Amino acid sequence: MQELSGNRLQCKVMALDKVGLIKTTLVDFPGEVAATVFTPGCNLRCGFCHNPELLSPPYPETLLPVGEVKRFLEKRKHLLGGVCLTGGEPLLHEEIYDLADYIKSLGLKVKLDTNGTFPDRLAFDSLDYIAMDVKTRPSKYTLLGGAGASADTPRAVAASIERILAAGSPAGHGTDYEFRTTLVPGFVDADDIRELCRLLAGARLWVLAPFDPKKTLDPILSETLPYSAQETAEMADIIRSAGIPVKVRGEG
Repeated sequence: MQELSGNRLQCKVMALDKVGLIKTTLVDFPGEVAATVFTPGCNLRCGFCHNPELLSPPYPETLLPVGEVKRFLEKRKHLLGGVCLTGGEPLLHEEIYDLADYIKSLGLKVKLDTNGTFPDRLAFDSLDYIAMDVKTRPSKYTLLGGAGASADTPRAVAASIERILAAGSPAGHGTDYEFRTTLVPGFVDADDIRELCRLLAGARLWVLAPFDPKKTLDPILSETLPYSAQETAEMADIIRSAGIPVKVRGEG
């Protein structure tokens, strides 16, 4: 593997040989009947990660060769509207845009899920929708662990937010997007939300996801109580007051 240091995080490029696949989803790509492709590997080690089996080897034996997934998409292209590329962190893979361009050649839309630590690897021409996880205020990313939780990460996260906002503007690529935050006590609170409102000013959509302690990378977090419905609603109100459309996952 070679180094890619476009955002100075010095993370390795990973070969994209095998991926996970959900053949049909109605929730991973807003407005589309989609398939979801999971890429292995991530540069962060968030204790609340809900896909810990994809972070590092050994990866699940259920992963499929990329060629097999391409053949599946070719057969299903008339039944699908798009494909969600998620992970792990898809931008760790140099070939991710080869896969994205192949998907678009089938007449399907492409959505990318990213943690926002690779602003220089965002290629909007290949994407129809971007969902960026905003874990907490950038200065607290050092709490997350992994190669992507370095001193340079706050700059990288802020740069990704700026680029996504610009790409989604009328003067940009017109790329649709959302920002999303999992409300994990100890990692993000109301003050963090207020700080993030300044960074996300003018955003089209901010999705809040209640924390689910059933499956986590850090076993200690399995004992962490999620925010109450009232506390979650109060954080959503902070966002609305800042003029940013907000949706709480699981609500109507």
